[in-house]
Amino acid sequence: MSKQLFQEFNKVSSKEWKQKIQADLKGLDYQSLITKTLENIDIKPFYHYDDYKAMLQLAPKKFQIGQNLKIIDADVARKIAAKALKNGADIFIFHFDQPFDPKTLLRGLDPSKLIFKADILEVTFLKELFESTKGQSQILIDPIGHFARYGNWFFNETSDFEQLKKLQNYFPENYRFIEISSYNYKNAGANITQELAYSLNHAVEYIEKLGETISTQIQFGMANGSNYFFEIAKLKALRYLWPIIGQSYHQNVQTYIYAEPSLRDKTIFDPYVNLLRTGIEMMSAILGGSDIAANMPFDNVYKKTNAFSERLARNQLIILQKEAGFNQALESTKGDYFLEEMTYKLAEKALDIFKQIEKSGGFLAQLYKGKIQQKIAETAQKEQSDFDEGKIVLVGTNKYINKNEEVKDIEIYPFLKKRSGQTLIRPIIPKRLAEKLESQRLMQLGHKL
Repeated sequence: MSKQLFQEFNKVSSKEWKQKIQADLKGLDYQSLITKTLENIDIKPFYHYDDYKAMLQLAPKKFQIGQNLKIIDADVARKIAAKALKNGADIFIFHFDQPFDPKTLLRGLDPSKLIFKADILEVTFLKELFESTKGQSQILIDPIGHFARYGNWFFNETSDFEQLKKLQNYFPENYRFIEISSYNYKNAGANITQELAYSLNHAVEYIEKLGETISTQIQFGMANGSNYFFEIAKLKALRYLWPIIGQSYHQNVQTYIYAEPSLRDKTIFDPYVNLLRTGIEMMSAILGGSDIAANMPFDNVYKKTNAFSERLARNQLIILQKEAGFNQALESTKGDYFLEEMTYKLAEKALDIFKQIEKSGGFLAQLYKGKIQQKIAETAQKEQSDFDEGKIVLVGTNKYINKNEEVKDIEIYPFLKKRSGQTLIRPIIPKRLAEKLESQRLMQLGHKL
């Protein structure tokens, strides 16, 4: 029946659709329907099989729900993790920048469900942590990411890589212990093609410094923003590009992705809108192919960790995983003409940027020269201008503003912090789009910033 029904319709070519659109415009230019993105990619009014660029589907078999926490007190952190894992989290991710007591933290926890993200490079302690977890937990570190973010190495470039080499020799083969912290570039204002390219250049620096086999011990940490379809395409493009890079080093690598929402579009005012933003961003992260999706509490911009907002963030992912059935729909983007073409174009443009950086001496060389920082700053300023002019809308902040809204509980400083002290390079520092507007409103409300 359905086969006969569809046989009644003639196939319409891409050329015929374009001619019909041109006729309906009644003299207006077809080009007026094409929009450009921050990545300088044209968005056409329609996509058709004639122009279809199929991309290899590389989605994981499932995604896991992650939850983050910085360790301040090991016993308190343990209790929070135990409760989160009991109430729906698959993986708990601890962040730390100083040593702690592993025995206290691990008591009663399943080490196979824990990830430790280190912002210190103390080999003795990291080895102790590995032994305490019997190698079942993942320990991640990123000295290059630390250098880009803070402008200085942990010790110095030579020493940092010497310490990293010790860890490489100590950890088992294929034990992933390096995470490319790409969310730093996203949160500072990099566009999607820059984000992809810098992630790959960043990873290649480790290969050049530590040898080809390190490529199997690398994973990617990505931040997903509000451009829903492009963010799906971004992760699909990364899954496509990283194995190509690996092949050039004669390595068979798998693309492993940790994803979280971008900080860039989060707001203090009308903060519950952040729940909508994080929901969309987590959906794109999952459909794009992240292995772990770790949500952001809606109030983390201005409040300390609290059980209420953490529970809401975790429950958003539980709904996607258990009720919406996203683990059964990880290849649902296959055959989507628009998404497949955007994946191809993002990959193509990112690869061009990647090659330019490698020809210019590599990622670290470009960081030392300030070129990466300059490119991100230019893109960030363009995006900021679009926000200031109302072209980018954040509901409750620069559109549909509740003028009677009051913000009472600002527990942490929510704006870009100016750092003192000398740095080797200009740091790549996250900054939210709404900061200038929010600071003005808060001052009007009598807050001292």
